[in-house]
Amino acid sequence: MKDKEAMAMALEALEYIDDGANNQGTHTGISWRCVSTKAEPAIAALKERLAQPAQRTWVGLTDEDIGDAYVAWDDTNGASFADFARAIEAKLKQKNGYAEENT
Repeated sequence: MKDKEAMAMALEALEYIDDGANNQGTHTGISWRCVSTKAEPAIAALKERLAQPAQRTWVGLTDEDIGDAYVAWDDTNGASFADFARAIEAKLKQKNGYAEENT
């Protein structure tokens, strides 16, 4: 079962519980309003996540990409290996569309 299918099923169950809770009051010592209060944020979170597009396919680096990152790092006179790692990370973010989202 795919993630979105599971989330849709969970959303359906929570909405069913929430609808029942809003019409029950108290039953056998359970505060149904309390159940509904707990279900509402979960329902909202699931709806938000289900509205988002499907997950992207990860795009790796080509030899040319790695070479470009190395040249960019080497232009800093090889400041540190951590700087090279950051250059690789930046290139991966760029290729996978994360750089635009988080800037």
